[in-house]
Amino acid sequence: MTRRLKAPQRRARRAARLKLEGGERDFDLFAVAARSAGEPGMPARPWPGNDLAFLTAVLEAHHVPVQLVKRLVAAASQLPLCSLLMDRLSAALADQIRFSSFDEVLRLPVLMLVGPPGAGKTTLAAKLAARMGERRALLVSTDIFRPGGIAQLEEYARALGLPVAVATNAEALARLIAGAAGRGVLIDTAGIAPGDDDARDRLAGFIAASGTAPLLVLPADSAAEEAAAMARFFVALGARSLMPTRLDLVHRLGGMLAAADAGRLELPAAGVTPHFAYGVRQLTPQMVARRLLAGALHNARSQLPAA
Repeated sequence: MTRRLKAPQRRARRAARLKLEGGERDFDLFAVAARSAGEPGMPARPWPGNDLAFLTAVLEAHHVPVQLVKRLVAAASQLPLCSLLMDRLSAALADQIRFSSFDEVLRLPVLMLVGPPGAGKTTLAAKLAARMGERRALLVSTDIFRPGGIAQLEEYARALGLPVAVATNAEALARLIAGAAGRGVLIDTAGIAPGDDDARDRLAGFIAASGTAPLLVLPADSAAEEAAAMARFFVALGARSLMPTRLDLVHRLGGMLAAADAGRLELPAAGVTPHFAYGVRQLTPQMVARRLLAGALHNARSQLPAA
């Protein structure tokens, strides 16, 4: 009997001692809610007051992959504490993500756009042609299987006053490029996805015939994990740059950053409006940093005070 009471007696004495020392606190519902914040049905966490913790929270709100968040925050921590938050994030992006010149992309003699179905390659091809100007671009489509694929490009070309050619195979594409007569060649390809081996092999033939590294086109609203997988798939086919589309329609940039990081892809520009004349904009670390910080204003935590 005495042996059974030893443990309860110890617990009772410990509880009494804590109470006397003032170490036992009353139940705090707000603290419990804060620990559970972010779970379904629970309140959002407030933004942290510390710079680096705040940057971490901002990047997490954009669904940036965890390891990339850690690297970006570590890079931001290298700047002096007196640096502006915007400058610290811009420097971190420049350190971890590759940015390149959009003007240099436009000067390439051949541009081939590749990506999954529905990424916006055809519209982007027309926007790039508009930036090059009349009589400087030749639009070429290899998308002969999708209903209306060539018709869409022809509609854009009529609006721009540009010619359109169709390449049914790699040999035909090589002949069109050779006969471009000084025009920049913009090649719109059929959308493919991982797992379609026949489409991949066909695209690989077109890429070889083009003599250029393809430009990967992905929607900016792609989920981070999916975008990273797409980047790795197209990098294996030779992609070296990424041009996101529909950037004007998204608040979260995690997919774009995940793809660029996973494939070590350069970011020259992004599609930002449906308008041809100014539908593509140069991407810079500063511009992306502004978008990341501004995106935080659309988060529910923006209605709460800093922690």
